[in-house]
Amino acid sequence: MKLSFDDRFFYYPVTVFIMIVCAIIVAVFSGFYHESVKIKTISVHMFLVVLGQFLIGDTVKFILMSIDKTIWPRKHRDFRRERPPVMHTRTDFLKMRLNSLRAQLRYGQDHLNESLNLRFQLISVDLCLYGTYFLLLTCLVLVTRDELLYFNTAMMTKIFMTNRTYTVGLEMINELDKLYTFTEVTLINAFDTLTNETLYHSWIYGDQTSKLGVIRLRQLRRKEDFHQGWSDPEYSHLDYMPQWKLPYERMGYTDKYWNIYKPWLPSSVIYSHAEKFFLEFYKHQGYYHDYPETVGYITMLARTRNNSMKVINYLRSNDWVTHRTAALFLDFTLYNADANIFSICTLLVELTPFGTIAHKVEVHSIKMQVMDQLGTWGLALGMVYILVLIQFSKTLVVTLWYEPSKLRSMWNKLDLIILVLNALVVSLIIVQEMMVASLLNQIEYANKLQFVDFRKPALVKSTCSMLLGVLVMLTTLRLWKVLQFASVFQLFSFALFAAWQALASTALIIIIFLFGFSIAVVIINGNNTINFTFIMRSIANLLCFSFGFSQHISPQDLFHGGRIIGIILYLILAFVIAQLLINVFVSTINGYFGYAKAMRDIQEQPSINFLQFLRVEYYTCFSVLNKLPFFNRGYRGQNRTVAENIKLMLDEQEKVGLKNRHRVFASTPVADELMDESKKQANYRKRVARIFNVAAVMQIQMQLLE
Repeated sequence: MKLSFDDRFFYYPVTVFIMIVCAIIVAVFSGFYHESVKIKTISVHMFLVVLGQFLIGDTVKFILMSIDKTIWPRKHRDFRRERPPVMHTRTDFLKMRLNSLRAQLRYGQDHLNESLNLRFQLISVDLCLYGTYFLLLTCLVLVTRDELLYFNTAMMTKIFMTNRTYTVGLEMINELDKLYTFTEVTLINAFDTLTNETLYHSWIYGDQTSKLGVIRLRQLRRKEDFHQGWSDPEYSHLDYMPQWKLPYERMGYTDKYWNIYKPWLPSSVIYSHAEKFFLEFYKHQGYYHDYPETVGYITMLARTRNNSMKVINYLRSNDWVTHRTAALFLDFTLYNADANIFSICTLLVELTPFGTIAHKVEVHSIKMQVMDQLGTWGLALGMVYILVLIQFSKTLVVTLWYEPSKLRSMWNKLDLIILVLNALVVSLIIVQEMMVASLLNQIEYANKLQFVDFRKPALVKSTCSMLLGVLVMLTTLRLWKVLQFASVFQLFSFALFAAWQALASTALIIIIFLFGFSIAVVIINGNNTINFTFIMRSIANLLCFSFGFSQHISPQDLFHGGRIIGIILYLILAFVIAQLLINVFVSTINGYFGYAKAMRDIQEQPSINFLQFLRVEYYTCFSVLNKLPFFNRGYRGQNRTVAENIKLMLDEQEKVGLKNRHRVFASTPVADELMDESKKQANYRKRVARIFNVAAVMQIQMQLLE
């Protein structure tokens, strides 16, 4: 028996409801109790299986069915007797006529604009799809945010930078020899000295925090007889003997036991193409220069304190850190078992050519595993998000499949970019999970001097977060097209389209002037204040000052070249950039907004708005909502009769009309008065047509009563 549409609309939700209720009852009363992580894993696997069945299984099934229908001949359709015709009476005709007249009461002549109705219908579909997608994406981003990550990063940075009760801070290193003292006190003694040969070392500031693997020391040395000038510094990659002696001689026992020659040899870590691609963009920003990740001389500390001190004493006695050292990195990973947070720490000690020592602490607090980061609500939102993303992809693919010319549209290109970004984010999440699983398995079988590098999945995680931010930005921009039904967005779009040439010219003038002023400020004051050290930092600070964020810049920063020059620079910054040029830009936008508004008022035609279209298109939904207690306002007589309320309403409308009439005669020309009169006549015709429609409804009802 073939089910009709109404039958399917009833049976399918009932079937799904019964399945959900049965699954809940089995899960609660079956007597099996699983851990939360196990339940999440089972749920994800079930979701992936069902999703694979619909995406891959159904595709293969329909391909095989199409091949079958193409190769083998089709059977003739069985003869089926048609249903006997239904005889309609006059009562049925009157009921149909009554429904038609009632429908005409809901919409008037303005609702008959077919092009506008089609446009609003497409907007309603896009609003439902993109609005749901945007809300799910925003909720997913908010659910995955964890405030503990910020506090963990702030706490770790403060502990390693400043002096504490049991440890010394990185800021106390003002000479080379204190580097070994800091390593001994803060990075070796601070961890449990009673631990055995395992890779887990509890921290003195919290038993729940342990160190994974060993600490890695990486040194970058300046190349000898190299004059830097304006070019980037070059680092040495030669093979040395202990105490940085040349020439290098390879001994027979170099690869046996502890590699005592390893600190004097350049890094021999082999990176894959994907790792090289990521690490090329991963540079440590120092005070003097940005340092690469894939070069340098590397040595490892040991698991236990005694062996680590042997390494430290060996490096100290052979002068591993000298005046040729450009930067020294101390890399290690901490794991908080209670919060399930990995802290990837990089301590930078930078020896500048000026003889000073700069310090920096980089801590990346992340949750490596996606299951732990999402949580229960995040997992549910992720499943719904994937379903909506599939619907979004289907809509885009079907549109471009049947109409390839629509790919020229900017909005369809934006949809394609959003789809590609989603695929990249999912791919990066899968790569991150694989890398984390490999590292966690590696910890168990790692040797005593093996550095477990969690920075690679952390870098993938950071890249995924950046792509997610770009995805939210593009999705928000995509909603601009959907919101074009509102007059405000139409006005803004028209104004920007009309003013883009003038705005581009004004912005170009501002950028040229800003670059010139920034170069002048950097040359005059760059050696004396941090705000104008580099050209890009100078431009950013000047823009902040122009838009009112003046806490970063004080007038004293501009007076290092003399009092007169400082006064001139401050006057240019305060009046020319902050007041004159910015106000010219804003005034240009304001003028075009006024022009766009005037053009809209001249070309305005009587038509329905988007809300009126929705009330007619989805009348059934609105009627159900109006029956609810919260939406049903009902009639409130306020201790007055119906006739008194009608008379009071008419008097208020008459007062409003008189005020508008006086305003028209006082401040508008005759054309506006004629336009106002034409609107009144149009409203009068609508009311007359509505009265005739109500009379026809009453007449049909009387005929039905007869």
